[in-house]
Formats: sequence, C-alpha cells, structure tokens
Amino acid sequence: MYRLKKRARKAFLTGRSKPLEHRIRQLKNLQRFLLEREKEIAEAIKKDLNKSEAGTQLYETLGLEGEIVLAVKKLAEWVAPRPVEKNLLTISDTVYIQPEPLGVVLIIGAWNYPWAVTIQPLIGAIAAGNAAVVKPSEVCVHTAKVMEDLLPAYIDKELYPVVTGGVSETQELLRQRFDHVFYTGNSMVGKLVMEAAAKHLTPITLELGGKSPCYIDKNCDIPIACRRVTWGKYSNCGQTCIAPDYILCEPSIQDRVLEEIKKSIKAFYTEDPKTCPDYGRIINQRHFKRIMAMTEDSTIAIGGDSDESTCYIAPTVLKDVHVNSKVMQEEIFGPLLPILTVSGVDEAINFINKGEKPLALYIFSPDDKVIKKVIAETSSGGVLANDCLVHYSVSALPFGGVGNSGMGSYHGKFSFDNLSHLRGCLIKQLKMEGVNDMRYPPHTAKKLFWARFFILKNPDLGWLGRMTLLAIIAVVAAVVLQVRGKEETVCIRTLTFPVSDLPCFSRAIVLIVALYFLCFTFTLCA
Repeated sequence: MYRLKKRARKAFLTGRSKPLEHRIRQLKNLQRFLLEREKEIAEAIKKDLNKSEAGTQLYETLGLEGEIVLAVKKLAEWVAPRPVEKNLLTISDTVYIQPEPLGVVLIIGAWNYPWAVTIQPLIGAIAAGNAAVVKPSEVCVHTAKVMEDLLPAYIDKELYPVVTGGVSETQELLRQRFDHVFYTGNSMVGKLVMEAAAKHLTPITLELGGKSPCYIDKNCDIPIACRRVTWGKYSNCGQTCIAPDYILCEPSIQDRVLEEIKKSIKAFYTEDPKTCPDYGRIINQRHFKRIMAMTEDSTIAIGGDSDESTCYIAPTVLKDVHVNSKVMQEEIFGPLLPILTVSGVDEAINFINKGEKPLALYIFSPDDKVIKKVIAETSSGGVLANDCLVHYSVSALPFGGVGNSGMGSYHGKFSFDNLSHLRGCLIKQLKMEGVNDMRYPPHTAKKLFWARFFILKNPDLGWLGRMTLLAIIAVVAAVVLQVRGKEETVCIRTLTFPVSDLPCFSRAIVLIVALYFLCFTFTLCA
C-alpha cells in the first residue's frame, strides 16, 4: 500500500494529472468503463446486495454517468481563474481565485452503494487534477474485486490505484500522509478517520449519516406521501444513508399512514417481498442481528418476517415507539420504519432538535409556511419537501452533512471545489507608488484617514463604473507624475481645487477622490 501511494505521489509530481485534456480523457475513460463493464458491475452487486440489474443502473451507475457528463462539459469553466470584486486599492490590479489540485486524495468507500459513493468522489478528484488512492469497502467483496481488477485497465493505474483489504489495510493507509481524505460511512469510524488525519493536519470530507426524520402533515395527500416514503425507505433494503429513519405524524392520521404504506409495499414488492427481484438483502448476518434486535420493545404493525440464512428482513413498520425504544437509539440502516406520534409541527421540530443533526430531513405538507418553518427552525445536511432521496441526484445542490452527520460536501462543481485548493491571487505592478504612501511609516492621522477611506468606502460601482474609474485613475496618475513642478487645477463641474502646494502623494489622492465621486455620481444617475 505504501508503494502504491508513493507511486501515486510520484505520478502526481510529474504534473500529468493537471492538464485539462488529461482530466477529460480520464473521465471519458471512466464513463467507458461503466458502459462496457455494465454486466460485471451488476453481477457483483447482485452477489453482494441482491440488487437487480435495473436497480444497479438506476441507483449506482446512471448517476455516475451524469456526473461525468457534467464534469466534462463544465471542466474548462471550473478550472479557469475566477475574477473577484475589487476595491479602490486594487482597482488597477489583477485579482482572482485560481483552483489548483490538492495532491493525492485517499477515497474510502462504503458498502451500501459501493459504486456511487466510491466513484463519485473519484470523479471530483480527477476533475480537480489530483491523484487518488481508491479504497473500496471490503464488505462488498465481489464489487471490490471487480473494481480492483478492471478499473486500472481504463484509467491511469499509477495516478488512481485501487487498494483492497479490510480494517488493517485501511488503518495502514490512514497512517500515511495524504493531501485530503474522503470517507463515506458511519460516525464511529468517521471519528477514527478524523483522528488519524489530524496527525498530519490533513483536511477531510466525512459523508456519514444519522437518523433522518420524516414529518407528515395531516393536511397533505397521504397516499402520495406514503408512496414516496415507502420507496425512499425500502430501496436497497433500507441501507441508504439518507433513507427516512422514522416518521413523525399526529395520532389522528397514524392508522391511515399505516394503511397506505402497506398498500405501497404490496404494489412495489408484491405480497411476498422475499421473492421479488427488486427487493434487496441485508449485507451480512452481523447487520441482520443488529437490525432484528431493534424490534424487541416495539409493536410490529406491518411485516416482521425474516430469514437469517439469506439475510432477509421484510419491509417492516413499527408502532408504539417511544424516544427510549431500541430502534430510536441509533441509525437503523435497514428496512424498519418506526412511527412516532406528535401533537403537531412544533412538537415535531422540538423532537428533531433534541437529537443529532441528521444528514437529511423530510417534510410532507401542502403548506409552504409549514415547510419554511421546519427549515428555519431545524438543521440538517439537506432538506427535501414532499419527496425522498431525490435531492441526492441534483448536481447543482451540495450533498453533505452537518455536525454528527458529516462535514464537507460534494456532487457536481461542489466535488471539484471540495477537492481543489482555491488559491487567492493578487498581481500588482511596480507603478503608482505614490498611492502606497499611506501604508508606509511614519504613520500619521492623515494617512490613517485616507487608508480608512480607501478600505471602508467601497460602494458598488458596477462594471461600467469600475472601468471608468480605472481609466480615470490611470490618466490622473500619469498627469500627476508629469506636472510635479507646475501649477495645476482640477475642475469638476463648478468645483476648483488648487493642488500645486500639495506633495505628490496628496495631489494624487485629491485627484483620485474627486474623480471617484464624479464616477460614483455618474453611475447613480445611470
């Protein structure tokens, strides 16, 4: 592993990951891999999680293709210098932000969506010009093997090596120094990753999870709401970091909610979900036992069937659930859906705020005031009203947690920015030195006055005003330098300023200020 990381560092230092053409070529090769190896990818996930071929494309590879298409289309724009607003002191300078690669990124993937949450950060790393060591989850044995065997045949294997193995291999990787660590998983391991990265002051992105609440307003279209909640909860057998973890609703609609969820389960997965090709399995027996233990002190209202030998747990809904119930003590990450009753939106908000900040928060209501109230009075990684999961697919939105649900965000341009150093650049010229006198010793009240003016008085002149001011300042500076020994006057409308008695610095200041106000007045009138 050290050898692979060292090789990735050496390859990065050659500079070959930085040219735009290289990045685009690697991204297109990655897309070709997803298309040409579609069968191998689907077969591996079928063995690991019992996902269907169509489900694999829908939830794993289709989104990756979309991210690649977006990155290829927008990359020239993303890598370009980004001009920033100037002030009076920098009006004649070049000021911009230049994105640059961080270096070598370590990507530690998760097992629940082994391609989506491992390759999506890789897309961002490649787009940003980095090298990346990819560590897929060892829990998805077959998927990790496909990634290790086939990915290096499509993308630069020196810049983007794949490392497989278990806990000890991951720990060994974390002992090494990287320029960024991107981890997807649970908060317990996330703390260990953060601790290891801190030894090298390595920045990290933690995509974790948590108990994502779902509030259902009594006035909403309950059949549609429950249909969407059912889909969001039981996709991938509930093993989704942004799945609705529990429902909050008023007692008056609880029976209706149960009835509609039961209808939707039957519509999606037939009367026997165990035989349905679109219903998955729990990843292993350890997680199977963990999930089943959560049902012990609650009432099973729907489902409850299980088969340990095949890691099958039916879509299950629990009622008579309380804050101290076992199912409410940790993220479920399985096909159990507890329902808790509240008196209304205010109690729901209070309940949510007593827990850790979740990765997602769901609100079902036809009332914009209710939706905005929940958004304003809670905190979460993301918010989605009247649907589940789909905000993950919007590349224009940052995806990430807050507090215990993670730090940092990605998707689309946010992936690029997250895995880039946004370098501030200011390029000045060795001219107009008189304007700089205000910052040089000896410091005086007069110099402080002008410094305060130039730093604090910065109305937005707009593009035309800035260009006009820049041109005027350039002309004034040239005039001041040429007429040091002569008597000048500056006439602006009806005002006349005798400046022959002033030193060069003061004359320049007076002229610039006068013209500044002229320009400002012009832009206001325009």
